[in-house]
Parts: sequence; C-alpha cells; structure tokens
Amino acid sequence: MTNEIVDDLKREKKRGVIVKVDYEKTYDSMNLNFLYYMMRLGFNSKWVKLCLESFTILSFVNGSPTEKFKPKKRLTQGDPVAPFLFLIVVEGLARMVGQATRKNLLKGVKIGRNGRG
Repeated sequence: MTNEIVDDLKREKKRGVIVKVDYEKTYDSMNLNFLYYMMRLGFNSKWVKLCLESFTILSFVNGSPTEKFKPKKRLTQGDPVAPFLFLIVVEGLARMVGQATRKNLLKGVKIGRNGRG
C-alpha cells in the first residue's frame, strides 16, 4: 500500500514526507527522558522512580548466580513491565502527531474513494 501511495504522490507531483515507525529495536533506543516525562503526567513520582530505577538483575553462569547489577539501559525487552512502558511512549507519540495535525503542521494522505480508507 505504501508503494501505491508513493506512486500516486509522484504521479500527481505532490510533495511530502513518509515516516515509517519501526518498533523492532524500540526497547534499546527509547528516549528515557521522554518516558519519564510521559509517566510524570499521570503517575506519582515515587511510583515512576520505583518502576524505572529500583530493579537489579541477577543472572546465572553455568548454573551459578552472579553478583546483582543495575542495567545501563533501564528498559529492556525482558522486563515484565516493558510492554506497558512502551505503550506509554507510543501514546505520547500519537498525541504529538495528533497535535501537529490539528495545528496544520502535518497533513495525512487520504486513501480510497472520497478519502475513506
């Protein structure tokens, strides 16, 4: 579908930008400052700190436990709470896109007959 949209834009000689959001490595590259900001909008700061800063990791090497350590990246795919934190970040992104659209900073491409998906 994306190729067809690009072809239509080229044929009609319309200018634009296409943005692809790739969630594959999201946990590794998520901006933690943005996550903190989003969480502080709706959660108590003590809960935010507990959720993002208070955990340690214990791993096993050849069946023996290692020393506990704090991860350098606070959000990893193995964290049980990570999918929920990811949703908070995506909600922030969706709201920013919506706000930019309302301010006419972004304009979507209408698809289908009469612009109805």
